[in-house]
Amino acid sequence: MSAERVRRGILLLTAVVFTAIAIGSLLIPHQMAAQLGYTLDNVDALNEFRAVYVGVWLATAVLLVVAARRIEEALLGDLAALLILGQTFGRLLSMAIDGLPTARMWPPFVVELIGGVVILLVRPGMRNNV
Repeated sequence: MSAERVRRGILLLTAVVFTAIAIGSLLIPHQMAAQLGYTLDNVDALNEFRAVYVGVWLATAVLLVVAARRIEEALLGDLAALLILGQTFGRLLSMAIDGLPTARMWPPFVVELIGGVVILLVRPGMRNNV
């Protein structure tokens, strides 16, 4: 399998995940927030939650799809990976400042870390098959 196909697949799979989270956050924000330990007890909290979990996640999904469609432009995928790894960095920073999170927060951390790194490592135009 070529590097382009692997990278495209990861980018599209990641876009689907971000889109699903955004749709869930739009339709059932209280349940989605509760899975992350949030309570959305006023309009301001809902506004902020939807700004990130709907707005930013949909924008990220769009970037991921564009990067997958224009796979030869590595910078697009790299920028998408940077967004994903930015979450990983924030989680690591929180671990250093706030302490270790509960078990429910480890799977997203691991998936974000692996996904972001793989996107950066699997480069378009690599001569070797992956």
